[in-house]
Amino acid sequence: MAHYFEPQLKRPASFNFAIDVVDYWAANPPKGNTAMHWVSQDRKTERTLSFGHFSRQSHRLAVLFKEKLGVRKGNKMLIIMPRLPEWWEIATACIRSGIVICPATTLLVDKDIEYRVNRSGASVFLGDAVSVQKILRVKQSCPSLKHIFQVDGKCPVGVVLLSEALKAVPENARYEGPKPALKDPSMVYFTSGTTGPPKMVLHNQISYPLAHTITGKHFHRLSPGQLSWVLTEQGWAKAAWAFLGAWNCGAGLFIHDDRQAFSARSTLDILHRYPITSFCAPPTVYRQLVLDEMREHYSNHPAKSLQHCTGAGEPLNPEVIRLWLEMSGLEICDGFGQSETILLCGNFAGMKIRPGSMGKPSPGTPLHVIGDDGNEMADDAEGDIAVKVDLTKQSNFFGVFEGYLEDGKLDRKLRECRESGYAWYCTGDRATRDSDGYFWFVGRSDDVINSAGYRIGPFEVESTLKQHPAVVESAVVSSPDKSRGEVVKAFVVLTEQAQKKDQGQLLKELQDFCKENLTYKYPRKIQFVDAHFLPKTISGKIQRKKLKQMEWGGEKSKL
Repeated sequence: MAHYFEPQLKRPASFNFAIDVVDYWAANPPKGNTAMHWVSQDRKTERTLSFGHFSRQSHRLAVLFKEKLGVRKGNKMLIIMPRLPEWWEIATACIRSGIVICPATTLLVDKDIEYRVNRSGASVFLGDAVSVQKILRVKQSCPSLKHIFQVDGKCPVGVVLLSEALKAVPENARYEGPKPALKDPSMVYFTSGTTGPPKMVLHNQISYPLAHTITGKHFHRLSPGQLSWVLTEQGWAKAAWAFLGAWNCGAGLFIHDDRQAFSARSTLDILHRYPITSFCAPPTVYRQLVLDEMREHYSNHPAKSLQHCTGAGEPLNPEVIRLWLEMSGLEICDGFGQSETILLCGNFAGMKIRPGSMGKPSPGTPLHVIGDDGNEMADDAEGDIAVKVDLTKQSNFFGVFEGYLEDGKLDRKLRECRESGYAWYCTGDRATRDSDGYFWFVGRSDDVINSAGYRIGPFEVESTLKQHPAVVESAVVSSPDKSRGEVVKAFVVLTEQAQKKDQGQLLKELQDFCKENLTYKYPRKIQFVDAHFLPKTISGKIQRKKLKQMEWGGEKSKL
Protein backbone atom coordinates (compact mmCIF):
# COMPACT_ATOMS: atom_id res chain seq x y z
CA MET A 1 0.00 0.00 0.00
CA ALA A 2 2.32 2.76 -1.26
CA HIS A 3 0.47 5.95 -0.39
CA TYR A 4 2.95 8.12 -2.25
CA PHE A 5 1.45 7.03 -5.55
CA GLU A 6 -2.10 7.93 -4.59
CA PRO A 7 -3.22 11.08 -6.49
CA GLN A 8 -5.23 12.16 -3.44
CA LEU A 9 -5.50 10.73 0.05
CA LYS A 10 -8.68 8.85 0.78
CA ARG A 11 -10.01 7.89 4.17
CA PRO A 12 -9.15 4.19 4.47
CA ALA A 13 -11.25 1.48 6.02
CA SER A 14 -8.15 0.13 7.72
CA PHE A 15 -4.61 1.46 8.21
CA ASN A 16 -1.55 0.88 10.35
CA PHE A 17 1.62 2.84 9.62
CA ALA A 18 3.94 0.01 10.67
CA ILE A 19 2.16 -2.57 8.53
CA ASP A 20 1.01 -0.54 5.53
CA VAL A 21 4.09 1.66 5.19
CA VAL A 22 7.18 0.26 6.93
CA ASP A 23 6.44 -3.41 6.19
CA TYR A 24 5.37 -2.47 2.67
CA TRP A 25 8.67 -0.78 1.84
CA ALA A 26 10.56 -3.62 3.53
CA ALA A 27 8.89 -6.06 1.12
CA ASN A 28 9.08 -3.66 -1.87
CA PRO A 29 12.34 -1.71 -1.35
CA PRO A 30 12.47 1.74 -2.94
CA LYS A 31 15.53 2.93 -4.84
CA GLY A 32 18.53 2.68 -2.54
CA ASN A 33 16.38 1.12 0.21
CA THR A 34 17.54 3.75 2.72
CA ALA A 35 15.09 4.41 5.51
CA MET A 36 17.70 6.27 7.56
CA HIS A 37 21.19 7.65 7.07
CA TRP A 38 22.38 8.17 10.64
CA VAL A 39 25.50 10.13 11.56
CA SER A 40 27.01 10.43 15.04
CA GLN A 41 27.60 13.76 16.71
CA ASP A 42 31.31 13.86 15.79
CA ARG A 43 30.48 12.57 12.29
CA LYS A 44 32.96 9.70 12.68
CA THR A 45 30.32 6.97 12.74
CA GLU A 46 27.62 6.40 10.14
CA ARG A 47 24.85 3.85 9.72
CA THR A 48 22.64 3.29 6.69
CA LEU A 49 19.51 1.44 7.77
CA SER A 50 16.93 -0.15 5.48
CA PHE A 51 13.16 -0.34 5.82
CA GLY A 52 13.71 -4.04 6.47
CA HIS A 53 15.72 -3.14 9.57
CA PHE A 54 12.94 -1.00 11.03
CA SER A 55 10.30 -3.57 10.11
CA ARG A 56 12.22 -6.37 11.82
CA GLN A 57 13.16 -4.38 14.93
CA SER A 58 9.69 -2.94 15.42
CA HIS A 59 8.17 -6.42 15.24
CA ARG A 60 10.63 -7.66 17.89
CA LEU A 61 10.04 -4.66 20.14
CA ALA A 62 6.27 -4.97 19.82
CA VAL A 63 6.57 -8.62 20.91
CA LEU A 64 8.85 -7.62 23.78
CA PHE A 65 6.55 -4.91 25.08
CA LYS A 66 3.38 -6.99 24.91
CA GLU A 67 4.40 -10.57 25.62
CA LYS A 68 7.49 -10.20 27.80
CA LEU A 69 6.89 -6.93 29.67
CA GLY A 70 3.12 -6.62 29.75
CA VAL A 71 2.78 -3.22 28.05
CA ARG A 72 -0.66 -3.19 26.47
CA LYS A 73 -2.54 -1.45 23.70
CA GLY A 74 -3.65 1.98 24.91
CA ASN A 75 -0.85 2.31 27.49
CA LYS A 76 1.09 5.55 27.18
CA MET A 77 4.87 5.61 26.80
CA LEU A 78 6.81 8.82 27.46
CA ILE A 79 9.96 8.78 25.32
CA ILE A 80 12.93 11.07 25.97
CA MET A 81 16.16 10.25 24.19
CA PRO A 82 18.67 11.71 21.72
CA ARG A 83 18.54 11.19 17.97
CA LEU A 84 19.36 7.48 18.05
CA PRO A 85 17.92 4.97 15.53
CA GLU A 86 16.27 3.16 18.43
CA TRP A 87 13.80 6.05 18.76
CA TRP A 88 12.29 5.27 15.36
CA GLU A 89 12.37 1.52 16.01
CA ILE A 90 10.44 2.04 19.26
CA ALA A 91 7.98 4.52 17.76
CA THR A 92 7.18 2.13 14.91
CA ALA A 93 6.76 -0.75 17.38
CA CYS A 94 4.33 1.29 19.45
CA ILE A 95 2.22 2.25 16.44
CA ARG A 96 2.24 -1.38 15.35
CA SER A 97 0.83 -2.61 18.66
CA GLY A 98 -1.32 0.35 19.75
CA ILE A 99 0.91 1.69 22.51
CA VAL A 100 0.49 5.49 22.61
CA ILE A 101 3.81 7.31 22.26
CA CYS A 102 4.33 10.61 24.06
CA PRO A 103 7.57 12.12 22.71
CA ALA A 104 9.31 14.81 24.77
CA THR A 105 12.46 16.84 24.38
CA THR A 106 15.75 15.99 26.10
CA LEU A 107 15.86 19.59 27.35
CA LEU A 108 13.16 18.96 29.95
CA VAL A 109 14.07 19.12 33.63
CA ASP A 110 12.77 16.81 36.36
CA LYS A 111 9.61 18.76 37.17
CA ASP A 112 8.70 18.99 33.45
CA ILE A 113 8.95 15.21 33.12
CA GLU A 114 6.92 14.68 36.28
CA TYR A 115 4.21 16.98 34.91
CA ARG A 116 4.04 15.08 31.59
CA VAL A 117 3.93 11.64 33.18
CA ASN A 118 1.15 12.63 35.55
CA ARG A 119 -0.89 14.60 33.01
CA SER A 120 -0.75 11.80 30.45
CA GLY A 121 -1.03 8.95 32.93
CA ALA A 122 1.97 7.29 31.28
CA SER A 123 2.72 3.81 32.59
CA VAL A 124 6.00 3.52 30.68
CA PHE A 125 9.07 5.74 30.56
CA LEU A 126 11.77 5.08 27.98
CA GLY A 127 14.94 7.13 27.67
CA ASP A 128 18.70 7.35 27.66
CA ALA A 129 20.87 7.31 30.79
CA VAL A 130 20.53 11.07 31.30
CA SER A 131 16.73 11.21 31.10
CA VAL A 132 16.36 8.06 33.20
CA GLN A 133 18.26 9.78 36.03
CA LYS A 134 15.76 12.65 35.79
CA ILE A 135 12.71 10.40 36.01
CA LEU A 136 14.18 8.47 38.93
CA ARG A 137 14.38 11.69 40.93
CA VAL A 138 10.62 12.20 40.62
CA LYS A 139 9.43 8.61 40.29
CA GLN A 140 7.80 8.61 43.73
CA SER A 141 5.54 11.44 42.58
CA CYS A 142 4.41 9.54 39.46
CA PRO A 143 1.91 6.89 40.63
CA SER A 144 0.93 5.76 37.10
CA LEU A 145 4.50 4.80 36.17
CA LYS A 146 5.10 1.02 36.09
CA HIS A 147 8.04 0.47 33.73
CA ILE A 148 11.30 2.35 33.11
CA PHE A 149 13.44 1.31 30.12
CA GLN A 150 16.89 2.61 29.22
CA VAL A 151 18.56 2.42 25.81
CA ASP A 152 22.21 2.96 26.71
CA GLY A 153 24.80 2.71 29.46
CA LYS A 154 24.53 0.82 32.75
CA CYS A 155 21.07 0.69 34.28
CA PRO A 156 20.28 1.67 37.87
CA VAL A 157 18.33 -0.76 40.04
CA GLY A 158 14.73 -1.10 38.91
CA VAL A 159 15.44 -0.01 35.32
CA VAL A 160 15.43 -2.42 32.35
CA LEU A 161 18.12 -2.13 29.69
CA LEU A 162 16.15 -2.45 26.45
CA SER A 163 18.90 -4.11 24.39
CA GLU A 164 19.39 -6.77 27.07
CA ALA A 165 15.68 -7.50 27.32
CA LEU A 166 15.42 -7.72 23.52
CA LYS A 167 17.83 -10.69 23.48
CA ALA A 168 14.92 -12.84 24.66
CA VAL A 169 13.06 -12.13 21.40
CA PRO A 170 14.13 -14.04 18.24
CA GLU A 171 15.43 -12.04 15.25
CA ASN A 172 12.55 -13.28 13.09
CA ALA A 173 9.80 -12.69 15.65
CA ARG A 174 6.54 -11.30 14.28
CA TYR A 175 3.96 -9.35 16.24
CA GLU A 176 0.60 -11.04 15.73
CA GLY A 177 -1.44 -9.04 18.23
CA PRO A 178 -4.58 -7.05 17.46
CA LYS A 179 -4.29 -4.20 14.97
CA PRO A 180 -5.32 -0.78 16.34
CA ALA A 181 -8.55 0.68 14.94
CA LEU A 182 -8.44 3.97 13.01
CA LYS A 183 -9.95 5.88 15.94
CA ASP A 184 -7.47 4.47 18.44
CA PRO A 185 -4.84 6.92 19.74
CA SER A 186 -1.35 6.76 18.27
CA MET A 187 0.58 9.66 19.78
CA VAL A 188 0.37 12.58 22.17
CA TYR A 189 2.38 15.77 21.77
CA PHE A 190 2.62 18.48 24.39
CA THR A 191 2.20 21.96 22.93
CA SER A 192 4.62 24.58 24.23
CA GLY A 193 1.98 27.32 24.19
CA THR A 194 2.45 30.97 25.08
CA THR A 195 0.67 30.88 28.43
CA GLY A 196 -0.15 28.24 30.99
CA PRO A 197 1.14 24.67 31.19
CA PRO A 198 1.51 22.58 28.02
CA LYS A 199 -1.60 20.97 26.59
CA MET A 200 -1.80 17.38 25.36
CA VAL A 201 -2.58 17.03 21.65
CA LEU A 202 -3.93 13.57 20.83
CA HIS A 203 -3.75 12.04 17.34
CA ASN A 204 -5.43 8.86 16.13
CA GLN A 205 -4.03 6.21 13.78
CA ILE A 206 -4.49 8.30 10.61
CA SER A 207 -4.58 12.00 11.60
CA TYR A 208 -0.76 12.00 11.75
CA PRO A 209 0.51 8.56 10.62
CA LEU A 210 -1.29 8.64 7.26
CA ALA A 211 -2.27 12.28 6.71
CA HIS A 212 1.37 13.43 6.83
CA THR A 213 1.74 11.84 3.40
CA ILE A 214 0.55 15.25 2.21
CA THR A 215 3.36 16.95 4.14
CA GLY A 216 6.02 14.62 2.76
CA LYS A 217 4.82 14.47 -0.82
CA HIS A 218 3.72 18.04 -1.45
CA PHE A 219 5.68 20.17 1.05
CA HIS A 220 9.01 18.35 1.26
CA ARG A 221 8.45 17.06 -2.30
CA LEU A 222 9.78 13.62 -1.49
CA SER A 223 9.69 10.50 -3.59
CA PRO A 224 11.15 7.00 -3.19
CA GLY A 225 14.94 7.03 -2.80
CA GLN A 226 15.34 10.65 -1.70
CA LEU A 227 16.87 11.80 1.59
CA SER A 228 15.19 14.34 3.87
CA TRP A 229 16.87 16.35 6.64
CA VAL A 230 14.53 18.18 9.01
CA LEU A 231 16.26 20.11 11.78
CA THR A 232 14.33 19.14 14.87
CA GLU A 233 14.52 16.97 17.93
CA GLN A 234 12.07 14.11 18.47
CA GLY A 235 10.31 15.91 21.29
CA TRP A 236 8.68 18.27 18.81
CA ALA A 237 5.77 17.50 16.51
CA LYS A 238 7.86 18.50 13.49
CA ALA A 239 9.86 15.32 14.04
CA ALA A 240 6.69 13.33 13.41
CA TRP A 241 6.04 15.41 10.30
CA ALA A 242 9.48 14.38 9.03
CA PHE A 243 9.31 10.74 10.10
CA LEU A 244 5.81 9.91 8.93
CA GLY A 245 5.87 12.09 5.82
CA ALA A 246 9.16 10.74 4.49
CA TRP A 247 8.48 7.06 5.08
CA ASN A 248 4.98 7.29 3.58
CA CYS A 249 6.76 8.50 0.45
CA GLY A 250 9.46 5.81 0.49
CA ALA A 251 12.10 8.46 1.21
CA GLY A 252 14.86 8.21 3.80
CA LEU A 253 15.57 10.31 6.88
CA PHE A 254 18.93 11.97 7.39
CA ILE A 255 19.63 12.11 11.13
CA HIS A 256 22.59 13.90 12.70
CA ASP A 257 22.83 13.03 16.39
CA ASP A 258 23.89 16.56 17.28
CA ARG A 259 23.61 17.38 20.99
CA GLN A 260 25.54 20.64 20.90
CA ALA A 261 24.44 24.22 20.33
CA PHE A 262 23.45 24.99 16.74
CA SER A 263 26.32 25.72 14.37
CA ALA A 264 25.62 27.35 11.01
CA ARG A 265 29.01 26.25 9.64
CA SER A 266 28.44 22.65 10.69
CA THR A 267 25.01 22.67 9.05
CA LEU A 268 26.44 23.88 5.75
CA ASP A 269 29.26 21.33 5.97
CA ILE A 270 26.73 18.52 6.38
CA LEU A 271 24.73 19.73 3.36
CA HIS A 272 28.01 19.74 1.44
CA ARG A 273 29.10 16.27 2.51
CA TYR A 274 25.94 14.12 2.44
CA PRO A 275 23.40 13.35 -0.35
CA ILE A 276 20.54 15.28 1.27
CA THR A 277 17.88 16.21 -1.29
CA SER A 278 15.35 18.03 0.93
CA PHE A 279 16.16 20.38 3.82
CA CYS A 280 13.78 21.90 6.36
CA ALA A 281 14.74 24.35 9.10
CA PRO A 282 13.14 27.09 11.19
CA PRO A 283 13.64 30.76 10.25
CA THR A 284 16.10 31.21 13.13
CA VAL A 285 18.43 28.75 11.37
CA TYR A 286 18.11 30.30 7.93
CA ARG A 287 18.86 33.72 9.41
CA GLN A 288 22.20 32.36 10.59
CA LEU A 289 22.90 30.55 7.32
CA VAL A 290 22.58 33.72 5.23
CA LEU A 291 25.03 35.83 7.23
CA ASP A 292 27.93 37.15 5.15
CA GLU A 293 30.51 34.75 6.60
CA MET A 294 28.28 31.73 5.94
CA ARG A 295 27.49 32.84 2.41
CA GLU A 296 31.21 32.98 1.68
CA HIS A 297 31.69 29.54 3.24
CA TYR A 298 28.84 28.11 1.16
CA SER A 299 30.35 29.44 -2.07
CA ASN A 300 33.36 27.19 -1.43
CA HIS A 301 31.37 24.30 0.04
CA PRO A 302 28.04 24.13 -1.84
CA ALA A 303 25.35 21.56 -1.02
CA LYS A 304 26.05 18.18 -2.57
CA SER A 305 22.59 17.08 -3.68
CA LEU A 306 20.11 19.64 -2.37
CA GLN A 307 16.99 20.07 -4.51
CA HIS A 308 14.38 21.61 -2.23
CA CYS A 309 14.21 23.75 0.92
CA THR A 310 11.37 24.46 3.30
CA GLY A 311 10.83 26.57 6.39
CA ALA A 312 8.72 25.68 9.41
CA GLY A 313 8.02 26.79 12.96
CA GLU A 314 7.12 30.40 12.21
CA PRO A 315 6.78 32.55 9.07
CA LEU A 316 9.88 33.34 7.05
CA ASN A 317 11.10 36.85 6.42
CA PRO A 318 11.11 37.73 2.69
CA GLU A 319 14.65 39.09 3.02
CA VAL A 320 15.94 35.72 4.26
CA ILE A 321 14.23 33.96 1.35
CA ARG A 322 15.93 36.36 -1.07
CA LEU A 323 19.40 35.92 0.43
CA TRP A 324 19.16 32.11 0.52
CA LEU A 325 18.06 32.09 -3.13
CA GLU A 326 21.07 34.20 -4.09
CA MET A 327 23.31 31.93 -2.08
CA SER A 328 22.03 28.46 -2.98
CA GLY A 329 19.90 28.93 -6.09
CA LEU A 330 16.93 27.48 -4.20
CA GLU A 331 13.79 29.19 -2.94
CA ILE A 332 12.70 28.42 0.61
CA CYS A 333 9.09 27.27 0.50
CA ASP A 334 7.23 28.46 3.56
CA GLY A 335 4.43 26.47 5.12
CA PHE A 336 1.99 26.55 7.99
CA GLY A 337 0.76 23.86 10.34
CA GLN A 338 0.56 22.99 14.02
CA SER A 339 1.06 20.17 16.49
CA GLU A 340 -2.71 19.77 16.15
CA THR A 341 -2.60 19.37 12.37
CA ILE A 342 -0.60 18.32 9.36
CA LEU A 343 0.75 20.98 7.00
CA LEU A 344 -2.32 23.11 6.28
CA CYS A 345 -0.88 25.62 3.88
CA GLY A 346 2.32 25.92 1.87
CA ASN A 347 4.18 26.75 -1.31
CA PHE A 348 3.98 23.74 -3.60
CA ALA A 349 5.45 22.63 -6.92
CA GLY A 350 4.19 24.69 -9.84
CA MET A 351 3.20 27.64 -7.65
CA LYS A 352 4.90 30.99 -7.92
CA ILE A 353 6.29 31.90 -4.52
CA ARG A 354 5.14 35.25 -3.24
CA PRO A 355 7.69 36.25 -0.58
CA GLY A 356 6.01 36.66 2.76
CA SER A 357 3.03 34.48 1.85
CA MET A 358 2.25 31.18 3.53
CA GLY A 359 1.17 29.85 0.15
CA LYS A 360 -2.10 28.05 -0.57
CA PRO A 361 -4.03 25.30 1.25
CA SER A 362 -2.48 21.83 1.08
CA PRO A 363 -4.16 19.47 -1.43
CA GLY A 364 -7.58 18.48 -0.16
CA THR A 365 -7.36 20.70 2.92
CA PRO A 366 -10.49 22.77 3.73
CA LEU A 367 -8.60 25.82 5.01
CA HIS A 368 -10.41 29.14 5.31
CA VAL A 369 -10.23 32.65 6.75
CA ILE A 370 -13.34 33.29 8.82
CA GLY A 371 -14.83 36.08 10.91
CA ASP A 372 -16.23 36.03 14.43
CA ASP A 373 -19.60 34.98 13.02
CA GLY A 374 -18.10 31.87 11.41
CA ASN A 375 -18.57 33.15 7.87
CA GLU A 376 -15.88 33.25 5.21
CA MET A 377 -14.06 36.59 4.99
CA ALA A 378 -13.80 38.54 1.75
CA ASP A 379 -10.51 38.67 -0.16
CA ASP A 380 -7.81 40.67 1.66
CA ALA A 381 -9.91 40.91 4.83
CA GLU A 382 -8.29 39.73 8.05
CA GLY A 383 -9.78 36.83 9.98
CA ASP A 384 -9.08 33.61 11.86
CA ILE A 385 -7.29 30.76 10.09
CA ALA A 386 -9.71 27.85 10.41
CA VAL A 387 -10.09 24.27 9.21
CA LYS A 388 -13.52 22.88 8.40
CA VAL A 389 -13.80 19.66 10.41
CA ASP A 390 -16.11 16.86 9.31
CA LEU A 391 -17.88 15.76 12.47
CA THR A 392 -19.21 12.63 10.74
CA LYS A 393 -15.66 11.52 9.84
CA GLN A 394 -16.68 10.64 6.30
CA SER A 395 -14.65 13.16 4.29
CA ASN A 396 -11.21 12.51 2.82
CA PHE A 397 -9.56 15.19 4.94
CA PHE A 398 -8.52 13.79 8.32
CA GLY A 399 -5.36 15.75 9.15
CA VAL A 400 -6.65 17.32 12.39
CA PHE A 401 -6.12 15.99 15.91
CA GLU A 402 -8.74 14.18 17.95
CA GLY A 403 -8.62 16.90 20.60
CA TYR A 404 -6.86 18.21 23.67
CA LEU A 405 -6.72 15.43 26.24
CA GLU A 406 -7.73 16.54 29.72
CA ASP A 407 -8.64 14.13 32.51
CA GLY A 408 -9.45 11.42 29.99
CA LYS A 409 -11.75 13.67 27.95
CA LEU A 410 -11.17 15.17 24.53
CA ASP A 411 -11.95 18.71 23.42
CA ARG A 412 -11.03 20.23 20.05
CA LYS A 413 -12.25 23.69 21.08
CA LEU A 414 -14.41 23.77 17.94
CA ARG A 415 -16.47 26.75 16.79
CA GLU A 416 -19.93 26.40 15.34
CA CYS A 417 -20.22 26.16 11.56
CA ARG A 418 -23.46 26.88 9.73
CA GLU A 419 -22.92 23.91 7.42
CA SER A 420 -24.57 20.84 8.91
CA GLY A 421 -22.20 18.09 10.01
CA TYR A 422 -19.19 20.41 10.18
CA ALA A 423 -17.46 22.67 12.71
CA TRP A 424 -14.53 25.08 12.62
CA TYR A 425 -11.21 24.28 14.23
CA CYS A 426 -9.60 27.71 14.68
CA THR A 427 -5.81 27.63 14.81
CA GLY A 428 -5.44 30.76 16.94
CA ASP A 429 -3.64 32.50 14.09
CA ARG A 430 -4.90 35.28 11.87
CA ALA A 431 -4.36 35.88 8.17
CA THR A 432 -5.73 37.37 5.00
CA ARG A 433 -6.36 35.54 1.73
CA ASP A 434 -5.88 37.34 -1.56
CA SER A 435 -7.92 36.94 -4.72
CA ASP A 436 -5.51 34.27 -6.02
CA GLY A 437 -5.94 32.11 -2.94
CA TYR A 438 -2.62 32.91 -1.26
CA PHE A 439 -2.69 33.19 2.53
CA TRP A 440 -0.80 36.00 4.29
CA PHE A 441 0.08 35.58 7.95
CA VAL A 442 -0.87 38.44 10.28
CA GLY A 443 -0.01 36.98 13.67
CA ARG A 444 -1.34 35.07 16.62
CA SER A 445 -4.79 36.23 17.62
CA ASP A 446 -3.46 37.64 20.86
CA ASP A 447 -0.33 39.14 19.25
CA VAL A 448 -2.11 41.52 16.90
CA ILE A 449 -1.56 45.16 17.85
CA ASN A 450 -4.51 47.57 17.73
CA SER A 451 -3.09 51.09 17.57
CA ALA A 452 -5.45 54.02 17.09
CA GLY A 453 -7.90 51.72 15.30
CA TYR A 454 -5.27 50.15 13.05
CA ARG A 455 -4.61 46.42 13.40
CA ILE A 456 -0.90 45.68 13.01
CA GLY A 457 0.65 42.23 12.81
CA PRO A 458 4.06 41.96 14.51
CA PHE A 459 5.50 39.66 11.86
CA GLU A 460 5.35 42.30 9.13
CA VAL A 461 7.27 44.77 11.30
CA GLU A 462 9.84 42.12 12.27
CA SER A 463 10.33 41.18 8.62
CA THR A 464 10.97 44.80 7.64
CA LEU A 465 13.44 45.35 10.48
CA LYS A 466 15.33 42.21 9.40
CA GLN A 467 16.01 43.83 6.03
CA HIS A 468 18.11 46.51 7.72
CA PRO A 469 21.81 45.53 7.82
CA ALA A 470 22.14 46.54 11.48
CA VAL A 471 19.50 44.06 12.70
CA VAL A 472 20.18 40.43 13.62
CA GLU A 473 16.81 39.66 15.17
CA SER A 474 13.76 41.45 16.53
CA ALA A 475 10.55 40.83 18.42
CA VAL A 476 7.56 43.16 18.14
CA VAL A 477 4.77 43.60 20.68
CA SER A 478 2.26 46.23 21.72
CA SER A 479 3.26 48.88 24.24
CA PRO A 480 0.95 51.16 26.28
CA ASP A 481 0.30 54.65 24.95
CA LYS A 482 -2.17 57.15 26.44
CA SER A 483 -3.17 58.74 23.14
CA ARG A 484 -3.26 55.66 20.90
CA GLY A 485 -4.10 52.96 23.44
CA GLU A 486 -1.15 50.91 22.30
CA VAL A 487 1.71 51.36 19.86
CA VAL A 488 4.25 49.14 18.18
CA LYS A 489 7.41 48.43 20.14
CA ALA A 490 10.40 46.53 18.78
CA PHE A 491 13.03 44.75 20.83
CA VAL A 492 16.05 44.71 18.52
CA VAL A 493 19.27 42.68 18.58
CA LEU A 494 22.01 44.52 16.70
CA THR A 495 25.02 43.23 14.81
CA GLU A 496 28.38 43.67 16.55
CA GLN A 497 29.31 46.48 14.16
CA ALA A 498 26.03 48.33 14.72
CA GLN A 499 26.45 48.14 18.48
CA LYS A 500 29.41 50.53 18.15
CA LYS A 501 27.29 53.25 16.54
CA ASP A 502 25.45 56.06 18.29
CA GLN A 503 22.26 54.42 19.61
CA GLY A 504 20.07 57.52 19.28
CA GLN A 505 21.07 57.98 15.66
CA LEU A 506 20.54 54.29 14.95
CA LEU A 507 17.08 54.33 16.53
CA LYS A 508 16.00 57.15 14.24
CA GLU A 509 17.56 55.38 11.26
CA LEU A 510 15.55 52.23 11.95
CA GLN A 511 12.32 54.16 12.46
CA ASP A 512 12.83 56.08 9.22
CA PHE A 513 13.60 52.81 7.43
CA CYS A 514 10.34 51.30 8.71
CA LYS A 515 8.34 54.44 7.94
CA GLU A 516 9.51 54.18 4.36
CA ASN A 517 8.48 50.53 4.09
CA LEU A 518 5.57 50.30 6.53
CA THR A 519 4.21 53.85 6.89
CA TYR A 520 1.91 53.89 9.96
CA LYS A 521 3.05 50.43 11.13
CA TYR A 522 6.55 51.55 12.07
CA PRO A 523 7.73 50.92 15.68
CA ARG A 524 7.21 54.09 17.70
CA LYS A 525 9.33 52.53 20.43
CA ILE A 526 12.59 50.61 19.98
CA GLN A 527 14.66 48.99 22.68
CA PHE A 528 18.09 47.57 21.86
CA VAL A 529 18.69 44.30 23.70
CA ASP A 530 21.15 41.44 23.94
CA ALA A 531 20.15 38.24 22.11
CA HIS A 532 19.68 36.44 25.43
CA PHE A 533 17.08 39.00 26.47
CA LEU A 534 14.47 37.64 24.07
CA PRO A 535 12.46 34.88 25.80
CA LYS A 536 12.07 31.78 23.65
CA THR A 537 10.42 28.41 23.90
CA ILE A 538 12.67 25.35 24.04
CA SER A 539 12.07 24.94 20.30
CA GLY A 540 13.42 28.45 19.61
CA LYS A 541 10.25 30.47 19.01
CA ILE A 542 10.21 33.98 20.45
CA GLN A 543 7.60 34.26 23.20
CA ARG A 544 6.04 37.61 22.36
CA LYS A 545 3.51 36.97 25.10
CA LYS A 546 6.17 37.26 27.80
CA LEU A 547 7.60 40.43 26.26
CA LYS A 548 4.10 41.87 26.10
CA GLN A 549 3.50 41.06 29.78
CA MET A 550 6.80 42.70 30.70
CA GLU A 551 5.90 45.75 28.66
CA TRP A 552 2.42 46.24 30.00
CA GLY A 553 2.64 45.20 33.63
CA GLY A 554 -0.46 46.79 35.15
CA GLU A 555 -0.77 49.48 32.49
CA LYS A 556 -3.89 48.02 30.83
CA SER A 557 -6.04 49.11 33.76
CA LYS A 558 -4.68 52.67 33.60
CA LEU A 559 -5.56 53.41 29.97
